[in-house]
Amino acid sequence: MALKILYIVGSIVVAVVAGGVLVFSLGQRSVAYELRLRVLDAAGRPLPAQRLLLWDRSSGQHEFRLDENGHFSRELSESFGSSALGPLRPESFGVRLVFPDLAPLYYWFAVRRSGPVSSYEVYNDYYSSGTSQWVGDFNAQGFTRRQTKPDATGAVATAVPPRGGQVPRWQATATLQRAGNTPDGRRKYTLDLTLQQSGTELVQPD
Repeated sequence: MALKILYIVGSIVVAVVAGGVLVFSLGQRSVAYELRLRVLDAAGRPLPAQRLLLWDRSSGQHEFRLDENGHFSRELSESFGSSALGPLRPESFGVRLVFPDLAPLYYWFAVRRSGPVSSYEVYNDYYSSGTSQWVGDFNAQGFTRRQTKPDATGAVATAVPPRGGQVPRWQATATLQRAGNTPDGRRKYTLDLTLQQSGTELVQPD
């Protein structure tokens, strides 16, 4: 009898441990989204057709083009860490753009929800690790951050000057919506991102 009870208790413990591992172990999940980009000049008119680059530190950069109405769309995906309990979508959707006919700078718009995008990151290139080529965080009016918070050792990273000495600024507004599932079962979203020119930040060397 005691052996039977021990066997049952042992089975329960194994099941609980296995369930805990399943629930809390992190894995990679991805969602699909359709990026629908609209680019305007400072007066609200469509920016004339010009080159557009999408970039990623792992896959490099790929060239496309805005149409005559300043529009561009493409199916993309976003990977993120998740467990059996979630989350079911990434914390943000990273829209990484370059407008090479305007400036040799790499913009990163992290879209978390619908509404104005509070700030975006700017880099001098797409391949340097960490903040070594980080120009700063901006919004439509100018800098929002030029220095990172101290890390565990107290070290901070300071923004570097931009190539060309200036940063074209953007007013960014997003609409993020759920759009069902893809044929392979992944969650799908639509992301409408409107960028309107809002002047140029002249950056003087420190």
